[in-house]
Amino acid sequence: MLKATNIYKSYGQLQVLKGVGIELEPGEVVALVGSSGAGKSTLLQILGTLDTADAGEVMFDDKNILTFGERQQAQFRNQSLGFVFQFHHLLPEFTAVENVCMPALIGKQSMRDIQPRAEELLTALGLKDRFGHKPGELSGGEQQRVSVARALINKPRLILADEPTGNLDTHNSEELYRLIFDLAATTGVSFLIATHNLDLAGKADRTIRIQDGLIVS
Repeated sequence: MLKATNIYKSYGQLQVLKGVGIELEPGEVVALVGSSGAGKSTLLQILGTLDTADAGEVMFDDKNILTFGERQQAQFRNQSLGFVFQFHHLLPEFTAVENVCMPALIGKQSMRDIQPRAEELLTALGLKDRFGHKPGELSGGEQQRVSVARALINKPRLILADEPTGNLDTHNSEELYRLIFDLAATTGVSFLIATHNLDLAGKADRTIRIQDGLIVS
């Protein structure tokens, strides 16, 4: 589904990625591990077209997404990708349902058409009684599940998750990972998860280790 080759990225004199390559298959959960500064987040941002590479290519369905123009990349992100971050980035003035609907609304879908799917996702994630709650009225684990529902609203084929359990306790971390594996199995969506949690990473289909800007195992 996705194949990245020879990805290089520098910020000034700091070389962050040094010819990284990675492949992902449909319905696969892959953990990306490494110390802080190893290049995990930078790689995710490039794969998600949130940052540019100095060299290399990222093939998605045989198209190099790094050559897309800004508008084409924005459309690709909205239709094919979902994002889950350590910090939920939920809009505080909107309800859980409204936050989940945001990517679909940006994609020009109507609230009337997309709200049933948002409510279905939240229900599946154990948040049936939280539709009208705003982020400040939700626990950290509930907010993260809202962000997962938001990532799924446009039926993406790949979700990029950057330290999604970084602000969660052990119980909520395990619940979120269980949810991710269930979603991959039932929907066919792939997950690439950057994480420091080696115990949880060990439960993924594959673990890729990045060190000093290189894939080492």
